Amino acid sequence: MPDSTKPPAKRPRPAVPNSPIVIAANQGLLDPNFRDSVRQMHAEGYPLTKMVEALGLDDELIEPVRTLLDNLSPDVVEGIRQATLAMLDTTNYVMPLDCTVTDAELNAGVKAEVEVLPENGVQTIHVRPVQS
Repeated sequence: MPDSTKPPAKRPRPAVPNSPIVIAANQGLLDPNFRDSVRQMHAEGYPLTKMVEALGLDDELIEPVRTLLDNLSPDVVEGIRQATLAMLDTTNYVMPLDCTVTDAELNAGVKAEVEVLPENGVQTIHVRPVQS
């Protein structure tokens, strides 16, 4: 029987993505032409940072996020592609993102890790600070 005197393990509280790049991407997703471009670039296997540039969002892309995107494993990139394409097949045009690290933390040198995990039946991109 579980020990009910212990508090449940705390999971990092999901933050509302407030990074300028995420805000710009979500704003762009309201436009059907933008969504079509995203779908086509994923189908063609564009590198993620090249997609950001091609979509005109590179002014919002801070260097630590660029570095993070450029160094993702092929499996994580594929997971991001699949999660994004699944979102595009719905009418909820918001990046499937659960991020608990801020741009300020990244700019201060905090390292982050990215995983794509199921959350409430939706493949979701999780970005967390690396625990040292």
